[in-house]
Amino acid sequence: MSVSVRSVTVEGPTPAKTKGPFTYANTPKALYNNTKLKINPSCGSLGTSQYANVMHEKRVVRGSTVTAHPHAAGDGVESMAARAARTRRRALARRAAAARLRPGTPPPAPGRRHHPIQTEYYLEELFDKGVEMDVGVQTDLFVDRPATPIYVPAKTGADAATQIYPGDLFDFDLEVQPILEVLVGKTTEQALAEVAQEEELATLREQQRRYCELRDAELAERQRLAAHDLRLHQEKERRVAEARVAQAAAVEARERAAACVLVQGYVAELLPCVLAGLRDQGYLMERIERGIDEEFMPWLVDEVSKEIESIITSRDVIIEIVRDVVEARAELYRTAGEREADRVEPDESVTPASIASGEHEEELEEIH
Repeated sequence: MSVSVRSVTVEGPTPAKTKGPFTYANTPKALYNNTKLKINPSCGSLGTSQYANVMHEKRVVRGSTVTAHPHAAGDGVESMAARAARTRRRALARRAAAARLRPGTPPPAPGRRHHPIQTEYYLEELFDKGVEMDVGVQTDLFVDRPATPIYVPAKTGADAATQIYPGDLFDFDLEVQPILEVLVGKTTEQALAEVAQEEELATLREQQRRYCELRDAELAERQRLAAHDLRLHQEKERRVAEARVAQAAAVEARERAAACVLVQGYVAELLPCVLAGLRDQGYLMERIERGIDEEFMPWLVDEVSKEIESIITSRDVIIEIVRDVVEARAELYRTAGEREADRVEPDESVTPASIASGEHEEELEEIH
């Protein structure tokens, strides 16, 4: 937090005493050469005011010491940001007033629009950005510093040597035997443990397989029993439903039989009289006519149609057969005539017309 405090006049200064050779103390005094005090002399009348908490002082600036604070200069002095904002607002107001006073361009005609153009004698190419260029500068090569030599401490003390004969410190056969025994023992023990573990795993798998088989068998048996119980229950429900339907049908049949017997006994003597009366009055003729119109006449029309259709079909077949026979005989006669004409000299009395008319039928039969 940056603190900016104006000069304060303290009455009755007391000279400070130095406490050592590297300390400095001076009597506080007012800064009369301050420009702010010259502009606003009322700021110097702080000596008569009472002392207050510095945190509530308007001249104390709180916050960052890098950014600008508009109220850091005090009440009587305007900050640069405030003056710049006020100048900008005044310039915008003057520009707006000038725009209002200057007559504007009338609106464009329908289908047209206004577009700014250059009216100078020489056209100039306009750019959104200024011309940029790359410039390079060649500098001298950087000379590397030579590598730092390896630090070798200075030698201190005197050298000493000790003579060691073969076998004094290490006997390979003697030292290797316990290590080899331990390695072989550990390897054998681990191999036996692995074999035992594999056997145990195989036993566990076999036990698990047996358990799964037993569980599957029990599950299948349970499902079979459940399905059997379900079938029995469904069969029971179906038999009960059939018994109910049969009982209802028997009751209905008994009721119908009783009603039929009652009706027969009641209507036995009434029906002949009624039918005789209706027949005498001519009401039953309609039933006979309806039977003739709906049953007999359609059957008769169908039978007649079938008979006529068979007659027409037979006639057409006979006509086709006669036509085929006539055409075959005509072709036969024509062929016979051509052969006879080729074999004997033509006779004026024998003509194709006479052959076709049957005048020389005997000759054609001999040729045939």
